[in-house]
Amino acid sequence: MRGKGLLFACALLLFAGVARADTPPGTWDIARDPGTRARWNLHVRVERMLSPARSDDETAPDPRLDAELRLEAARAMLEKEDAAHSPDVRLRFDLGIVYYELGERQGGVLDLFQKAVDILAPAVDAAPEEPSATEAFAVLVLAYAKMNRPRDELATWLRYIPLIVDDRARVGSMMNMGEAEMRLGHVDDALATFREVLRLCGELPNSGGIGSTYVLSLWDVAIALDRSGDPGEALDAAAKASHMTVIDSRGMPSTGAVLIARDPSVFFVPAWELEWYLALGASAEARDAKDARDAAEHWARAEQHWDTYVARSSAEGGRDLFLKIARVRQAQVHARKLVADKAAAKLPKRPRRPGVER
Repeated sequence: MRGKGLLFACALLLFAGVARADTPPGTWDIARDPGTRARWNLHVRVERMLSPARSDDETAPDPRLDAELRLEAARAMLEKEDAAHSPDVRLRFDLGIVYYELGERQGGVLDLFQKAVDILAPAVDAAPEEPSATEAFAVLVLAYAKMNRPRDELATWLRYIPLIVDDRARVGSMMNMGEAEMRLGHVDDALATFREVLRLCGELPNSGGIGSTYVLSLWDVAIALDRSGDPGEALDAAAKASHMTVIDSRGMPSTGAVLIARDPSVFFVPAWELEWYLALGASAEARDAKDARDAAEHWARAEQHWDTYVARSSAEGGRDLFLKIARVRQAQVHARKLVADKAAAKLPKRPRRPGVER
């Protein structure tokens, strides 16, 4: 994968391992610096505001609007007190997290992600042992991912993952780290990481989050295999991932094919990276089809996905490390589609089903 971080960033996986152990200032702290109490009170107020903003208060007329209003209010309070330069690093963490979550709420605003990075990166460097730094690292690494900065992302994963105390959160983070390795062209490292995630998922109690992480990692294995020169094994992995049933981030049953294409907690950077996944899934369906007419339809879908990937990646000016491989796969699928079309043409057309136009 070139920069295509397929990241499963649901709150369960991201924050389940974050331990908050903030300690209020003591009498001597306040005596030394009377402003300590006010800064602590602001931190507590912001924390209370962020909790319902993250969870979407179901009692609000419009939960999404209510969450964004809370985030904007927290932003105003923090900026008024110049939290970006506060001697209390927790306020810097709070402001960076607010910028990131506002960027998410507003559809992926890169300027807000950049503001989050500008605040959080020096803050975690200044106080990496602060209990609140764990959540700051978690948000910082996602900001790097959304901005397609895999080198910074990978470096931050390596600092963040040892801080995670929950194994369920760790496997999701390791999967994401593997995707950063992939974007940097470290395919062998990424493949090893993804396989380790699959192994660890197999040892953890079964749950919706773990099942989704397993399937998403299996998709990543398929991509890594394809890009390392093993297309047959890649299609095997894609076929398995595509047909597995899991619980998605909304708590609904989903196949692996639907999970990567429609789950709101799954995203790709850049967006057309999804086409490679879909192309492998369609190719696996075509390979395994029993009817030449079905095979022809699946090869046609695969070709469309490759065409889209190659066209959009080419427009980026040759920065895609895997574009040459994509072009080879595009040509191979086109050739297989022609063969399947000829075989399908020899078979009678299927009767039109009621209500279905052809």
